[in-house]
Amino acid sequence: MNPRKIEFILTLIAGIMVIIDALKALLNAEAISDNVDIKLNGLGTATGGMIVILAVITLVIGIALIVFAVLMKRNAKLFGILTLVAGAVGFFLAGVPGVLAIIAGIMCLARKVETV
Repeated sequence: MNPRKIEFILTLIAGIMVIIDALKALLNAEAISDNVDIKLNGLGTATGGMIVILAVITLVIGIALIVFAVLMKRNAKLFGILTLVAGAVGFFLAGVPGVLAIIAGIMCLARKVETV
């Protein structure tokens, strides 16, 4: 049985939600840039490119969170710190999933696992 089950589930949910947010942003980047282009008289193409760049960064963070969740059993401290950092960046890019990852990272660092 996995002694870090709660951290695993929180990190996995956060990773999946971040990937969904990134894919939504990638699919809507053109519509958002067109909307901004109308309001800002020509700045929409730069905004669309920035949205795509941020969405790709968010996608990488989501994939990393899933990898961290799977590898969390091996070295809880290391992957707890990595989850905490990815969650902090993910908070600014995706919102709520970042908070879940931050909670999972703090739990990895603070919680002691009982050995039987």
